Amino acid sequence: MRMGYPESRISLSFAGIAGALLLFGLLYYVGFRTALPAPLQYLHVRPLGLAEAVHGGAFLGFLPNFIHVAAFSLLTCALLRPGVASALLASSAWAGVDALWEFSCADHQAWLHRAGELIGVQRVPACTYDNWDIVASIAGAAAATGIAWLVLKRNTSPYSTA
Repeated sequence: MRMGYPESRISLSFAGIAGALLLFGLLYYVGFRTALPAPLQYLHVRPLGLAEAVHGGAFLGFLPNFIHVAAFSLLTCALLRPGVASALLASSAWAGVDALWEFSCADHQAWLHRAGELIGVQRVPACTYDNWDIVASIAGAAAATGIAWLVLKRNTSPYSTA
């Protein structure tokens, strides 16, 4: 695929928007989370603790779910043939993965602890269940599909200046 074709521009647009969303998510984690993911801890990144200063606790705790689903949906769509159908399919898949993870967190992951005990694992990853995280995942899927539609409309319009 040569870079002059609209499909290449659309894929690059999807990837660029996804990258911007992931960067925003990284800034959110550093600013508003008290515990950072392992890769950030390994890089000796320290949380800024803005959540306590702004709201006294978890501030926009659902935002990572929204960002993950929207960004990964757009990245997936950038790798596939860009289109509203592929955006809808990718968004549905990522929202489903996120919702399944969220449901797995219910009851403090009792199912995972039991499975770990059966195979001799002492420690499992921690997570918390929140209905708003599922809503944010669905909203992220809708946002990714909407963004894809807008990018496609802009890049396929006969009046486009590109």
